[in-house]
Amino acid sequence: AAEAFLRPSGGLGPNKRSPIKTIMNLRTSASTLAFHPTNQVLALASRRDKDSLKLLHVPTGTVYANWPTVKTPLGYVWSLDFSPDGAYVAIGNDKGKCL
Repeated sequence: AAEAFLRPSGGLGPNKRSPIKTIMNLRTSASTLAFHPTNQVLALASRRDKDSLKLLHVPTGTVYANWPTVKTPLGYVWSLDFSPDGAYVAIGNDKGKCL
C-alpha cells in the first residue's frame, strides 16, 4: 500500500496528517516512485514482490488495470523513470535488464 499526503502548511506535526489517497494495489510497500513529466501519472513499484509495478492516474486516483499485465516479465523492479518527453518508461530489474 502507498499513501499520498499533502505537506501541512502549519505546525501540525507528523502524527496529525491524514492521507489524501491510499493506493492498495501493491501487496507490499512501494520502494520506487517516478512521476511522468506532465505529473499526470505516478509509477509505483516494489522490490519485494515479483512483477510489482502500478501506474496511477494522479488527477482521478485511478490505477491503470490494463498494464502491466500478468504476462509482462518485469521481475523484481529496482528502478524506473520516464523519458524527459514522457514517451517512454524505463524499468530496471534485479537481473540487470532495462525493459
